[in-house]
Amino acid sequence: MLGYFKKRVSKNITTTIIVCAILIVVAMCVSKFDFIKYITGPTKADMMTPMSKLEGKYVTFDVDAVLANYIRTSSETTKNGVRQGDAKLVSLGYIVIVADRSGNADAKDHYFGIVVPAKSEKTLNKLSDDYWGYLYGGELPAPYHFTGSVRKIKTDEIKFWNQMINDINKETGYDKYYDMSFLEAYTVDFDKIGTSSKFLVIFCFWAMLAVLLYAIFHVVMSMLSFNAPIKKFIANNPGQSMEKLDASFANATKISPDVFVSPEYVFYRKGGKVYVVALAGVVWSYVYTYKGTNYLRLYGENGKVIAAPAVPAAAAAVKEIARVAPHCVCGYSPELNKMYTQNLVAFLGLKYYPAKQAQRDQAPAGTSFEMDVDGTLRPATPVNTENEAAPQPEALQPVFTPGSDELEKELAEMMNGTSESAAEAAETTAAEAVETATEAAETATEAAEEVKEKSPYDLDFTPIDTDLDIK
Repeated sequence: MLGYFKKRVSKNITTTIIVCAILIVVAMCVSKFDFIKYITGPTKADMMTPMSKLEGKYVTFDVDAVLANYIRTSSETTKNGVRQGDAKLVSLGYIVIVADRSGNADAKDHYFGIVVPAKSEKTLNKLSDDYWGYLYGGELPAPYHFTGSVRKIKTDEIKFWNQMINDINKETGYDKYYDMSFLEAYTVDFDKIGTSSKFLVIFCFWAMLAVLLYAIFHVVMSMLSFNAPIKKFIANNPGQSMEKLDASFANATKISPDVFVSPEYVFYRKGGKVYVVALAGVVWSYVYTYKGTNYLRLYGENGKVIAAPAVPAAAAAVKEIARVAPHCVCGYSPELNKMYTQNLVAFLGLKYYPAKQAQRDQAPAGTSFEMDVDGTLRPATPVNTENEAAPQPEALQPVFTPGSDELEKELAEMMNGTSESAAEAAETTAAEAVETATEAAETATEAAEEVKEKSPYDLDFTPIDTDLDIK
């Protein structure tokens, strides 16, 4: 069994690796591999280099002066062509200066643009005011450190760029005193890493990292713990063993490559783990469909769901369970759901209790059973007679343990009120504790007999025929 499912898990691991690899490659292509620049960080650049050689590079440098703001970019929300609320400032463009400190006679300062986030507006405006104050006798402002990627000024930005330069020269005569011939229509954009959007690059990087970590985690956990649920099942259920599971799996019906049903168990794989459910404790099964996915729901005699794996062929699994587990109600109806949640004993009386009774009737002569107060029949636990003089409290539990050939007689006597064993127990003062246990057992036995004689078709609804289509 484990060998088969290990191959299935390995196939699942391979599929996961392939899918994750595809996602990582897609993220790389979408970000144009600019995530590498994000990882390595910006390069400290010599901004006196012609900007055409720096285009697309992620750089960091110092600005010596801020000349003027030439563009403001805002976003606005519209509805049916009508703006909703005020526009929100997103970014600003400034013309900046990097001084030529080479000492050459023909040295020229370098003029180009930078695009900064809206939150930097006050800082850049102050630096611009400080620079103009310096030209009229003030102090030279401190350099402004900036990081971004070099790009050409966009077509819809160039008109604002040219207009601002013309306004500066016209109103201040700047070009008469300062050589602006080294002025390039390039800008360093804070919102770019390489040629891609900064947000896109960062998103793709963290998405790739998450996918990679998931793939590693999935592979490691699948290899180390794919059979952990099986080990837990064996540890929590005395009498179960891997040999028993293997023998049952060898005769199981294959519902799908990942789901098998045998007369004793339901085996299924979920992701990188393999699970097993003992059918002896399943009293209700049906198909539950949610958003196009079929789930095989298995409920126990304790009123709780045992398992609900996603199984595309869940209907076939339910039909097979109906064939091999006569004690299990198969199919769904609102009436069944109401009975299971509000009157579990009545629900168990539909098939579970009668099947257990039939199991007892077919047992070999001499087999002893215990009947719990809820009517469940189980093989009797051997009684320790070495310490009968000092019975333990658990020996007084209300259980009924008839012999296989005495059940009918005992039940008839209890129903008619003529049980000699009950009369003798009532007259024997030394056995008062046994009398209490017997009275409780009579009540449980009467309930079991009533369930046995009562047809499930006497209920207020029509029981589900397991041969019908299951929805």
